Amino acid sequence: MVQAVLLDLDGVLYVGNQVISGAAQAVQRLHDAGIKVAGVTNTTTQAKHSVAQKLQKLGIPLDEQHLFTPASLVQNHIGNKTARLYIRDDLHTDLQVQQSNTKPDYIVMGDVGGLGYPPQVLHEIFLHLMQGADLLALHKNRFWQKEDGLHLDLGTWVAALEYASGKQAKVFGKPSQDFFLHICQQLGVNPAQALMVGDDIESDILGAQQAGLQTALVQTGKYNSDFVKQTGIQADMLIHSVAKLNTHL
Repeated sequence: MVQAVLLDLDGVLYVGNQVISGAAQAVQRLHDAGIKVAGVTNTTTQAKHSVAQKLQKLGIPLDEQHLFTPASLVQNHIGNKTARLYIRDDLHTDLQVQQSNTKPDYIVMGDVGGLGYPPQVLHEIFLHLMQGADLLALHKNRFWQKEDGLHLDLGTWVAALEYASGKQAKVFGKPSQDFFLHICQQLGVNPAQALMVGDDIESDILGAQQAGLQTALVQTGKYNSDFVKQTGIQADMLIHSVAKLNTHL
């Protein structure tokens, strides 16, 4: 029996600024059925309050208290130590730590917008890592879907720095098991009673499966059948879109 549904946002409920047909109604039906609902996102271009405003504008019934992002986990991990933050300005409201631009204990990498990390910034991060800083990644997605097609995502630059520095990044967003388990704990449900709905076969589906959740892969957003076959990962359910979710529960 599914007691909670975790919904990826971009690619499942909307793509860019375009709501996916039937998404708002599907979320409302989950609320009406008494199922706990969480919006789960690796997006670090916006603070939680900005994401909540976007959902409201799109007519999707998920407010800020239903949203989960990696930022709070990163903040708890850093604690009283120092960090150099490579994030969008808006995200500073969700990630408030003691900062150091000279010799930080941690480097935090998030989405920086545009075409990603320019060479000079990668070089700067590399030097910090070689001088002893540890690498924290808000997520490690390979690519993401925008309205004009697929784009390289944060994981591309995280992997490059791991290779160059010989250090392994600690990843806080999907597919981190800790991230999924933290959400289930906050919802008060056993992972086996939770269903993760996503469009990313690795970050959404494999990550959730490794944490013990049930999974549903939607054929919207970044879904690509050839890439899914290539990974060999199988979701518990394959559905056309989130609009069809309730018929599978």
